[in-house]
Amino acid sequence: MSSQLSAVRQFILDRGRSVPRPVSAPPIIVVGAGKGGVGTSTVAALLASAMSDQQNVLLVETGHQLGVVHHMLGLDPARTLDDLRAGRAEPEELLMPVLDGLTLLSAHTPPTADVLTAAERKLLFRRATALYERFQLVVIDAGSTVDSIVSACADGARFLAVTAPDRIAVISTYALIKLLHLRCPNVALEVVANRCDEDVALRTMDSLTEACAKFLGRPVSFAGAVPDDPNFAHALAAGLNAVDAAAGSPAADALRAIGTRSVPTSAVQK
Repeated sequence: MSSQLSAVRQFILDRGRSVPRPVSAPPIIVVGAGKGGVGTSTVAALLASAMSDQQNVLLVETGHQLGVVHHMLGLDPARTLDDLRAGRAEPEELLMPVLDGLTLLSAHTPPTADVLTAAERKLLFRRATALYERFQLVVIDAGSTVDSIVSACADGARFLAVTAPDRIAVISTYALIKLLHLRCPNVALEVVANRCDEDVALRTMDSLTEACAKFLGRPVSFAGAVPDDPNFAHALAAGLNAVDAAAGSPAADALRAIGTRSVPTSAVQK
């Protein structure tokens, strides 16, 4: 790496450190998981879309190196985190309107760009938090990356831990809860059982609740179950974006109910 590029990177990082946090921040819901493949991006996107019916929502993607949510939503970012790092764009230029009431801040960086380090990503997204005060709700897709989850949960957010009902996913979810118990002990944490019915979800929660009570001494709340919806998967495979594919979906209805319970009643409606 050239000394000039190193100097530019350092300048951007230093500038990021000096950006003050918003004085008045909206409610934040962080969506994450103990392992990949359980559907955090789908849950975050459908949750944000459902909640945008009543308030202006910002969907932030922090847990993916190249970004995937813009693909799900059928968007093509004009500006990326690489542009922000290089000084070619300001944070607000990364905002992408999805539909009335919903805006995306993508984690996308071009495959040809230098890979962002964990420290760079954290500082770049820290700069972008100044945009949060423009919205009434922020939903963060933190994926299954520990750094992204811990960083997002450090600011008084509510955390939705997405799990599948299989044994490996449940064990991974417990490990994530244990990590947050140690590093973010005050975070409000709830579990979402994805792609399963209520009965299976409750059995999954019994296992998690017993383990958390026995080994961590803390309760874990059940946010709800998101049913598997083959029609949603077929619509995505046919080329529809996630918002259109979720129209009338029981999964979207379940996430709307979860979001309504999770967002404080003081949240302002649009």
